[in-house]
Amino acid sequence: SAASILAADIDAARAESIAHSDDLRYLVFDSNDLTWHLAAASDTSTPINHPDSGLPYTRTLGTSALKQLQGVTIDSYSLDTASETNDNKLGFGIYGQTDQTTDPTITLRSGVNVLTLTINATTGEVTIGQVN
Repeated sequence: SAASILAADIDAARAESIAHSDDLRYLVFDSNDLTWHLAAASDTSTPINHPDSGLPYTRTLGTSALKQLQGVTIDSYSLDTASETNDNKLGFGIYGQTDQTTDPTITLRSGVNVLTLTINATTGEVTIGQVN
């Protein structure tokens, strides 16, 4: 599911930050409501390379490997840091914690159905909610 893939990518960004404390990692959402990528703090506009494929770590719902998820969109997200309100980046620290002041949420939509992922701001752990 789209939620499982996104949750796995959030976990990957968290693990990458722990492994790369010299250049922490971010999950960055693009404005098209379909795409996100993992990036280093030093350049959040450029995806890092995926550790398995060596290709840019970018996901776009409804295309390529995620073609079966056509019609799913990123409906909304709540990403609030101490300095920015609802920017498009979710950052992680050296212990896996987020850079958020409250638990961030990301909501996916498919037609009338919505599902929200909640990330614990302190631990970085993801919870996938129920489909509404």
